[in-house]
Amino acid sequence: MKLKILVVDDAAFVRDLVKKAVRDTYPGCEINEAMDGKKAISKLNQREINLVLCDWEMPEMSGIEVLEWMRADERYKKTPFMMITSRGERDHVIKAVQAGVSEYIGKPFTRENFVAKVSKVVLKHLGVKPGQGAPGMSSPTAQSSDVLMAKPVQAATKAAPSNDMSGAGVLMGEQAAPAQAAQIESTKAKGKAKGIASVRLGSGGTVKLVLKDISVQEMLGVFRREGNLPALLEPVVVDVIDQDSGDVARINGYVRMMQAQEAHPDAETIQMRIRYVDDDADKLDVLSRFIAKVR
Repeated sequence: MKLKILVVDDAAFVRDLVKKAVRDTYPGCEINEAMDGKKAISKLNQREINLVLCDWEMPEMSGIEVLEWMRADERYKKTPFMMITSRGERDHVIKAVQAGVSEYIGKPFTRENFVAKVSKVVLKHLGVKPGQGAPGMSSPTAQSSDVLMAKPVQAATKAAPSNDMSGAGVLMGEQAAPAQAAQIESTKAKGKAKGIASVRLGSGGTVKLVLKDISVQEMLGVFRREGNLPALLEPVVVDVIDQDSGDVARINGYVRMMQAQEAHPDAETIQMRIRYVDDDADKLDVLSRFIAKVR
C-alpha cells in the first residue's frame, strides 16, 4: 500500500518539519499539505488520503472540526487521524477521543517520539511498517535531529506574580538558577537585560534565556551552557509572563542563530536568537505589551 498523507497546520515551518520526519520514515509516500481546516477538507474531497496528521488550533476551521467532518463522511469514517497539539488537558483529550481520534501527541516532543507515534498508527490501521511508504522501498537510515511543536493551547493564562529580576516589570518562566541569577544581575547592571525567557526545547529540557533584545518577530538573549546545546532550527516554546496582569503568552519558534560568547570550544555563555512561528493575535498582543514596557 502506498501511504497518502495529509499534513495540516497553519505554520509552514511546522508543516515542513512534519513532512521531513514522515518522508524519512516512509520514503516514497505521497504527502499533501493544507494550511487550515477548510483547505484540508478541500484536499480530502479532491483525492484519496489514508492518513491525516493535523494541528488542533488553526484559523477558519480547527483540527477537531476537521476530525468531526471526517467521521461524518462515509469515505473517512475509519481513516487514521493523529492530532498534533499542545492541548494536553484532560477535557481536550476526552473531546478528541470522543470525536474519533486515532492517536494524540502533545508538544514539544522529540523526533523519536513523533516517529514512534506515527509508526504505531500506520502499522495498526494500515499495516505498513517504517520504510514501506511505497511498494518496494527499503527502510531509511536512523535520523537524530529533533522534530517540532505546533501551537500551544492558550494565548493567555493566568500566572502568579513573581519578583522582577530584570527591572522590566515582566518575567518569563521560572526563577533562574544561582549562576544565571548572577549573570542576570551583571547584565542588568549594564542596562542590557530585557527580562528572562523560559525556553523549552523540542529535544527536551529547558534553558533560561537572559534577554538582550526582543521584538514581535524574534528575541535575542544569552544562556549558560549546561549539557548539550540546542540545535539550529530546533523548535522551541517560549513562555512570556506579564507580571502586572498575570497573563502568559506561549510563543512557538525555532533556534535561528547561536554564537559562543567566549573564544574557545568550551565556552559557557551562548548567545541565541529565536524566531517566532506563531501569528495568533492574542499571543502577540501580550508580547507587544511586554515589549512596550522594556523598550
